[in-house]
Amino acid sequence: MKEKINMGKIADMFNVSIVTVSKALNDKDGVGEELREKIKKTAEDLGYRTNNAAKSLKTQKVYNVGILIANRYVDSQEAYYFSVCGEIIKKLMVLEYSGIMEILMPEDEKDLKLPRMFLERKVDGIIVLGQLEEAYLRKLENIDIPMIYFDFYVNYSMIDSIITDNFFSSYQLTVNLIEKGHKHIGFVGNIYSTSSIQDRFLGYYKALLENQIPINFEYIVSDRDGLGKLIDLKLPKHMPTAFVANCDQVAYKLINTLKAQNHQVPDDISVVSFDNTIYSTIAQPMITTVDNNVEEMVQAATKIIIKKINNPGKTYGRVLIKGNIISRDSSKNI
Repeated sequence: MKEKINMGKIADMFNVSIVTVSKALNDKDGVGEELREKIKKTAEDLGYRTNNAAKSLKTQKVYNVGILIANRYVDSQEAYYFSVCGEIIKKLMVLEYSGIMEILMPEDEKDLKLPRMFLERKVDGIIVLGQLEEAYLRKLENIDIPMIYFDFYVNYSMIDSIITDNFFSSYQLTVNLIEKGHKHIGFVGNIYSTSSIQDRFLGYYKALLENQIPINFEYIVSDRDGLGKLIDLKLPKHMPTAFVANCDQVAYKLINTLKAQNHQVPDDISVVSFDNTIYSTIAQPMITTVDNNVEEMVQAATKIIIKKINNPGKTYGRVLIKGNIISRDSSKNI
């Protein structure tokens, strides 16, 4: 019969205490990162299994993390947040937690109904994936459970956030267009909608200011209504030579709208955007975009939510993850 692996045997292998092994396996403070990873890798290789039922009785935890996402962000099979949610769940599994996704319906958000996974005590912490209405977030922040925001932040809030560096990425993306000779550059996105869109707009604006290019507000095109639902794009009467779109899905829609009005991309108008999703590769031409480094965002988010579950009083603030520009065929020199 195969010898049963327990924490004591793993501790002997590393000449450390059982407490150290327990801290390493449960991502608690007090263990160096290199030793933590070695212990976890050895435990996995040896087939060590954590008894979550026993752990739950002892720790009063269920070892589930909730992922709360508004229905408007997942209303198509190609939705960006579907893939992000999948990556979060996979990473949580590595950390010996399960992920439970709950879709927040518009009527529940409006009526300020708290998530069922919280009310039914199914989760130890919550990752809010994508910005929600301000009133709902204020209600959510009053519940007694560790929580972080993913891909957005709220100025008044003390909740920790994991975000891509939207401001700097947009600044670089717009500077890249200016270096290609563009002086008339528009922006597509409802700048009152989310913190991500606002930061992308401000990065665009900074690039114009630094290069002494006056902003033309006729070039600012809204892409969604006040509830976050995408709307038809109303292009300006006098067109710029380039647009910075706030995401690939909107850029894809913009390119099709431009084509329908007999504008060629990039020969007449260049288009760049953010997120590096499937929309950037199925568009014709393929779209120059910013890769948000989702893998690093997910790694940071999952580690931080578990650390907060183990130590609810600890805070991390806004964690910025740097993105990278992926150059494709939708922009050109003029």
